[in-house]
Amino acid sequence: MKTSKKLLDKKNLIGILGSLTFCSALGISTNAAALDVVIILDTTGSTGALLPNWQANMEASIINPIKAVDPNARFALISHLDFPFSPYGVTGEYAYRVESPLNSNIAPLLTALSSLTSGSGGDTKESQLEAIYQANTGLGLDLNGNGSYTDTGDILPAPLGFNPLTNSFTIHFTSPLDYHNDPLEPNYPYTGVVNNPADYNDALAALAANNNTYFALTPNPLLATGSSTALDFSGSSAGAALTLDSTSTAERLAAATGGEVLGVGSDLSGVEEAMEEIIDIVRPCPPGEIPVELPIGVACVPEAS
Repeated sequence: MKTSKKLLDKKNLIGILGSLTFCSALGISTNAAALDVVIILDTTGSTGALLPNWQANMEASIINPIKAVDPNARFALISHLDFPFSPYGVTGEYAYRVESPLNSNIAPLLTALSSLTSGSGGDTKESQLEAIYQANTGLGLDLNGNGSYTDTGDILPAPLGFNPLTNSFTIHFTSPLDYHNDPLEPNYPYTGVVNNPADYNDALAALAANNNTYFALTPNPLLATGSSTALDFSGSSAGAALTLDSTSTAERLAAATGGEVLGVGSDLSGVEEAMEEIIDIVRPCPPGEIPVELPIGVACVPEAS
């Protein structure tokens, strides 16, 4: 189980404050803490064909299992294709877009999801690193440095609103597992770019700043090409450890943040088991306890019967 940003040991908390009742008597807020969950969908040609599956099943397969362990969890939905410059993308495409910012009310997210359409993405790699970076910083990207953030390919600043007291994690549905700008491509997405999109180090630093655990879900078969392991939930070998290329961008980000790369099959049939694996890692409290946010941190307390 991942340690919360400011998770207080319950015994220590009781020793300091006596009890939550004592806090209430003093007028100290004890709001329920909530996981911040960022769902990133790669809607390019390599994965966009499964968009209808997500539209039909995301609430049941992703959102409900998380709410079962944290009813107050907040969700954001991000989509990306790639920058709209040949050969990376085509006119009208985008490297990052906020479909729905963090919110415990999932209705806006589901409405935005239903309106998503797939695109091209041009070449094989996509703008995954920029999407991860923007989701965690909201700083925007002014490619030509003119200060407008509205030129072709630019990204407007748009913070998602992370809670600095609680944990967050990212579920990124994408393929392939190698991302653009890892290593740095000086002329991506066009020759003469002034402000380069995020590279691996930028994305990792942004994740770390939000204590954000990175999980990549991939529909592709996991190929035995390296020395690291991942879990494949795409068929009869569900849960079996398979060998992956340990140098891929996705695996390195996952390993560095305590996450995993999970195969979910070409029809998303493995998502349910993948979510069980994810929840086992990110669950904020042991079964039977819930997180409560205090001014000095977050504590796990017994769930009301």
